[in-house]
Amino acid sequence: MSAPLALRSILFVPGTRADRFQKAFDSGADAVILDLEDAVEAGRKEDARRQVAEWVAGTPRARAGRFVRINAPGSPWIDGDLGWMRTQGGSFDAVVIPKAERATDVERVATAIGSRRVIPLLETARGILHAAAIATADADIPAILFGAEDLTAELAIPRTLDGEELLFARSQVALAAATIGADAIDAVFVDLAAPEALRRDAMRARALGFRGKMAIHPDQVPVINRVFSPTAEEIAAARRIVDADASARAGGEGVFRLDDRMVDAPVVRRAHRVLAIADAIAGT
Repeated sequence: MSAPLALRSILFVPGTRADRFQKAFDSGADAVILDLEDAVEAGRKEDARRQVAEWVAGTPRARAGRFVRINAPGSPWIDGDLGWMRTQGGSFDAVVIPKAERATDVERVATAIGSRRVIPLLETARGILHAAAIATADADIPAILFGAEDLTAELAIPRTLDGEELLFARSQVALAAATIGADAIDAVFVDLAAPEALRRDAMRARALGFRGKMAIHPDQVPVINRVFSPTAEEIAAARRIVDADASARAGGEGVFRLDDRMVDAPVVRRAHRVLAIADAIAGT
């Protein structure tokens, strides 16, 4: 299985909480990250690998993609994670690389685990500034994730509700992902008791070109999915554009008028993308 086309929501679950794994996969998230990094204290890394491996081996595949977040390149646990990953075969759809800062970080992991499907998580100043270079790594990168908590901590600034302090960093990630046709996935929103603020934060990310958002609690998933799903009006408009394009091409026209607007190839491509996401969601 490859990463889902409609990668709207990605839910984290600690690798040491096997009791929560099934609930995470039942949440409606498009993918679940079984986390070996920040959610696992230093002395329990091996325990997390064991719990994740046992659960994955004994549980049938679900609709949601199975991702695993290993520890950061250069950390004391990365070699253990990579060795463990080599024993897991095709258990996971993608490996998330936290604190990715250079293309070689991504390439080393892809080579070491024998799988080319890796997802860099950009959450440091160096990683954000190297976003374009990381996107060109010699690896299969279906998505690029943006991490705001580590970045704002490194910058020693608060994370605010309006998110102005994240505009440049978010834009860097969205642009880098677009250069390779990958999905840009926005940072987690840590206030679990503020669904309306989560919705606004997700809308802000979508407006910048993000196609999904990470979550840290199952209750956040429905809000995120709604924001990043095409509305009925958007789907209807996209179908009209695609149908009108087919008619125009049949008549030898590459640009056409629809509702007092000129429609050209980029608009048609966006319409096809909307319909592809809608179809993927409908098929889940």
